[in-house]
Amino acid sequence: MLIMNRIYQFFRHNHVLAICEDAIDNKSFTLNLSRFEMPDVPDLVAKCPILLKLFLNNNYLTKLPPIIANLSRLQVLTLDYNRLDSFPVVICQLTNLHSLNLSCNEIDKLPPEIGHLTQLQVFWCNNTGLLEIPEEIGNCHRLETFGARGNKLKCLPNSMGLLTNLRWLTFESNELTDVPATLGALSKLVHLNFKNNLLTTVPACLSHMHKLQYVFLNKNRIETMPAEEDLFSTRFVRMLNLSENPICNSAEARQQLREHMHVHCEEYLDVGEQQRLATREQSEDDDEDDGDMNSDWENSIATSDLDTTDESGPENDFEDISMLIPELSRYITNFT
Repeated sequence: MLIMNRIYQFFRHNHVLAICEDAIDNKSFTLNLSRFEMPDVPDLVAKCPILLKLFLNNNYLTKLPPIIANLSRLQVLTLDYNRLDSFPVVICQLTNLHSLNLSCNEIDKLPPEIGHLTQLQVFWCNNTGLLEIPEEIGNCHRLETFGARGNKLKCLPNSMGLLTNLRWLTFESNELTDVPATLGALSKLVHLNFKNNLLTTVPACLSHMHKLQYVFLNKNRIETMPAEEDLFSTRFVRMLNLSENPICNSAEARQQLREHMHVHCEEYLDVGEQQRLATREQSEDDDEDDGDMNSDWENSIATSDLDTTDESGPENDFEDISMLIPELSRYITNFT
């Protein structure tokens, strides 16, 4: 068995090297090294300086080598489902990154240098044991999607309000007791998920987010009835989910909340009732028109489904080349 395992590792390692060499020879923009059980990043990766996309998810990586900083053009980096025990600070030198996924590692802190990633648009750090987010996150002003579900966050920095391009924000299943009032500046936000936290009141800042469509505050500790004018001021929201909060245990409170058509409120349910409700909701979802352009905004994608890995091919190469057109045009202008 030991010999067979070594043979397997030998062939796997050489297969990875062959993929890297092929990317070098073909001057590829994409390198997919996901799901190879790699303990380390091959040195050959440093010889692919024109890479735009690097997929390293679902491996056994415990760190990133300094050579990663050589990939100065990199725009997409996936490191989810590895064995990282801290945030690889070398990532913060990749200042052209557009998309970063660090989910399902052991990363309890983000470094202040995260603020160097000013081009970042998508950032996932679900299920990492994250304890805090630095104020410097506010420098990532191009962020449109930010997900930090299943962590241990107790508070959020006020600088979150500077991320005015955010459209999707989820902090589901953390330990948040309050929401910064500065979040009211997130005027483009469509999806806001604070499900399963420790909030005791409905955040007042919701009324300022006029693009909001879906707000999840279910499974918190909200027991105070919001003022009628506060609920009325969120009428532009398609769904405000307050289900399974203490406030919903009162039949009178539920009746008051249901007078606002956009508010969902159900009392705490036992496991059997939760399963029946989930089955019913799934059936209703299946009956909905597949052409509903807003349906994706309602549903939070499971971390395991956040697979942005793609394969290198002519279609992807054409897309990747198009990303370089602004830079190439500078040289064309100088030549003419």
